Amino acid sequence: MCALGLGRGVAVAEPAPAAARRVEVLLEQMSEALRSRNYEGTLVYLRDNRLETLSLVHRVDQGQVKERLISLSGPVRALTQQPDRVMCVFPDGHPISVSRHGREPLLDTDGIDPAALGDHYRVEVLGSSRVAGRDTDVVGILPRDDLRYGYRFHLDRDSHLPLKADLVDASGESLEQLMFTAISLQSSDTTVSGGNGPSLRTAPPTAPPERWQFIARPRGFQLVMYDAREQPDGTTLEHFMFTDRLSSYSVYIEDGAQDGLNGPASIGAVHAVGRKVSGYQVTAVGEVPSRTVETAVAGVRLRSGSEGGG
Repeated sequence: MCALGLGRGVAVAEPAPAAARRVEVLLEQMSEALRSRNYEGTLVYLRDNRLETLSLVHRVDQGQVKERLISLSGPVRALTQQPDRVMCVFPDGHPISVSRHGREPLLDTDGIDPAALGDHYRVEVLGSSRVAGRDTDVVGILPRDDLRYGYRFHLDRDSHLPLKADLVDASGESLEQLMFTAISLQSSDTTVSGGNGPSLRTAPPTAPPERWQFIARPRGFQLVMYDAREQPDGTTLEHFMFTDRLSSYSVYIEDGAQDGLNGPASIGAVHAVGRKVSGYQVTAVGEVPSRTVETAVAGVRLRSGSEGGG
């Protein structure tokens, strides 16, 4: 649930070059506000023509972001995010706590660099609007092709917080929507961290293990993270993360998997595709168009001479 909005473009984009610096400043102010401001409010989340009302409490304690998200419509659900753990409460009241790697608030904006996005996105100030009774500036990060999604952020002119956010496709249509209907700003921690830890959006490219090849990967996406973990049954799960500096997808490769995903699957704007490659289960998943994960999986190759899976 990263970014989402309730309509199409808002106004005519400003001309460059003045707008280039302005949009950079607005995005910097948004990221700083999200990691330094205390606020709480009610928001609506729209996906697949289903509307959900949520209550969000966002706190910064000595530079650490903590959030509590509660569903106000439908079954009672709660999500509390701490720096190192996520606590979920399901409709049956059963709680579960899991560790997490890094921190990713409801709206993850760290590491967005307009200068690094120009080949695949148009980054523009689109105009102004009013959200929750407050004046906002609208910033668009709009995809140039159908391999990635983009965003529209409605930024409060006083606090710089995103009061409304849109996940949009290449035609500018909203796929998901997130908007505050009421928000209360509160005193903030004077300690401001430098961010939510290292961002994959700014991570340097890395090389995959020699036995794996990623042929004709989706244009603009680079491998920036690789991890291999031994599973309880003794098999190994390899994780590859690819990003274009805004959008990202993961490729998981598991040896010995018997009942992996075969073909496409989706939940809202998140798409996944799975298939077998030389005895290994290969699955690609991400908040990207289906074409992107399909291309990613189709290009996975086991180098000649490498051992196959079970």
